Amino acid sequence: MEPAPKIPTRRRAISLVVAGLVLVIAGVVGWIGIRGLLAKQELHEITPLASEIESSVASGHFAAARSAANELSAHAHQAASLTDDPVWRAAEVLPVAGPNLTAARELAAAARAISDRIVSPLVAVSESVDIETFKPSDGTLALGPLVAATPTVERVQHAYDDVQRSVAAISTKGTLGVVSHAVERVRDAVDRVGPTLTALANSVRIVPGMLGADGPRNILLLAQNPAELRATGGLVGSLILIHADKGAVSLVSHASTADFPALVQPVMALPTATEGLYGTVVGRYVQDVGATPYFPVSAQLASKMWTNRFGGRIDGVIAIDPVTIGYLLEATGPVTIADGRRLEAGNAVPLLLSDVYHDYPDPAAQDAVFASAASAVFAKVVSGAADATALVSALSRAGGERRLLIWSGHPAEQSVLASTTLAGGLPASTSRMAGIGVYFNDATGGKMDYYLKSTVSVASGVCRADGTPASRVTISLTSMAPADAGESLPAYVTGNGIFGVMPGMIRTRVVVYGAEGGLLVGASGGGARGNPSLAATDAGRPVSVSTVDLRPGVTKTVIVDLLNVKQKVADARLTVTPTLGGIVAPNVALTCTAP
Repeated sequence: MEPAPKIPTRRRAISLVVAGLVLVIAGVVGWIGIRGLLAKQELHEITPLASEIESSVASGHFAAARSAANELSAHAHQAASLTDDPVWRAAEVLPVAGPNLTAARELAAAARAISDRIVSPLVAVSESVDIETFKPSDGTLALGPLVAATPTVERVQHAYDDVQRSVAAISTKGTLGVVSHAVERVRDAVDRVGPTLTALANSVRIVPGMLGADGPRNILLLAQNPAELRATGGLVGSLILIHADKGAVSLVSHASTADFPALVQPVMALPTATEGLYGTVVGRYVQDVGATPYFPVSAQLASKMWTNRFGGRIDGVIAIDPVTIGYLLEATGPVTIADGRRLEAGNAVPLLLSDVYHDYPDPAAQDAVFASAASAVFAKVVSGAADATALVSALSRAGGERRLLIWSGHPAEQSVLASTTLAGGLPASTSRMAGIGVYFNDATGGKMDYYLKSTVSVASGVCRADGTPASRVTISLTSMAPADAGESLPAYVTGNGIFGVMPGMIRTRVVVYGAEGGLLVGASGGGARGNPSLAATDAGRPVSVSTVDLRPGVTKTVIVDLLNVKQKVADARLTVTPTLGGIVAPNVALTCTAP
């Protein structure tokens, strides 16, 4: 008789189970390891394909771009598939390995979303909308491709927002260095794309309407003169009316400030804080509409002054300065102005902001030069003679420096502009970043700011026991005027003592806006006239106004201390009036001093 089978002991049973589990785990590890290596390889193939797509689109080789996009999509989908099966998901609960597996799966899913929802739609759109789309030809910008692309670009923008949030949410806690570094690289890559994509989305939302896709538009162009600073960039020196209809753009007329007599009362009701800080001149003199740093107010004041003087309707206002003209000339090449001189990128600033005052003592003749320069550059741009890439780069650079400002009288367009530097609004703050504004208004009454150099910096830190972040803003101003400026420079440049300022000196009002809900601790420096002459609030922000007088060769410094009550982190972002010789220094840590 055969012996009865032995019943396994508990120890043997456990050992069998353990052995079985070990085999399962070994199989799982092997399965995951193989799939992980395959997924890594798939993701590795994406980087060169992304570069190929970028270069193909830039060079107009759309068939190659479509092919690369399809290949990228295949790799992204395969990587997502390899990291999203039940075994992989189950293994994510394991210690040590789990966080790495979760991060890898989420990265692969992000790659698939980027491919499907961003790259492929943009490659399709790029066949009709590329850098050349934004270059006029024979006075007309073709709006059809931009209008047609709008729905796709807006969907891509929403998809990008989703992807950015999902990538930012990937946890790297407990992950290996190689995994955490991969996550950071993807985050950085996604973040770098954001500004370009946002600019494209804003362009397709705004450009067609402002150029008359839905009906004729009248746009008022303000030429600001930074040789006599105002908060938005400079005194308004001349004004040009531009008409746009279905993409056809034409220059209608121009006017000088002499065409706008001083008003007894502001052209429209001023915000209480605006009038308190800058006086009624901001609404009575067209030259001074930029004294407030809030460009939407400046634009509406200029618009109202124009229509009161010449009638008609203004749909939008654009402000530029001679530095912007120089950038545009890099794209268009030189032009010849009315007096026969050659205006080019290298001489635009000195010619328009210095030479003209030496060569033409009569303000009317100066205005004629300004109008001629603006007209000549405008004609060159709309003719299609400019290099498209250089043109877009010039406008982007000017916008980033706040030398190009735009306001639209159409609420939907203005709401899009409001989130950009083009709007010329007060700097926005977040819970982690204090938005601080530093603005300059000339009080000399001449054109001496051609010789003004400025350096602005901010230091942030926590120096209080209650943890409230603080920022110290340091503004250094230097006069680079010749030692004999009072005698050697034209009276029109020195101001000739018109406001009680000795010829040759520069008087500047320095206005500092703290973050919303913040507090002004104090301000000092700048010499006898450097102490705050005014402390106020505007739009819930603390404001300090200091007046600084400079003799040639002299440097003076104003220091403003602020508490950023609404912020949780000690960090700040500066917005500064664009000047001819301005430097915004990198942020540094605030050194706390004992009381």
